[in-house]
Amino acid sequence: MITEPLTDEAQPFSDLMQLLDDACALMTRQWEKTQGWHSLLVPEITRRLNSHPESTSDLRTHALVGSALSCLNATTDAWTACGGTTPVSELLDHAMNVLIEPPA
Repeated sequence: MITEPLTDEAQPFSDLMQLLDDACALMTRQWEKTQGWHSLLVPEITRRLNSHPESTSDLRTHALVGSALSCLNATTDAWTACGGTTPVSELLDHAMNVLIEPPA
């Protein structure tokens, strides 16, 4: 794991993630926001997968969107836990790879 000091640009985001972690009401709002992203992303991913656009029950699309958002949540938790010393892109790649790599 790379341990670079937190940049001035990353510090506000790190502080926000710590605040979200500490405040239940803000965590609830973050969950609501994530659910909103899910609702917005499902139709677009359905379209990109060439699925029937009226099919909101396409399990594959919902599973992909849910997995991607869960990876994003795991990434922000890991990034906050390490104090921003590992790049978000690296953590997100690792989280996404967990979904496709067989267990060791």
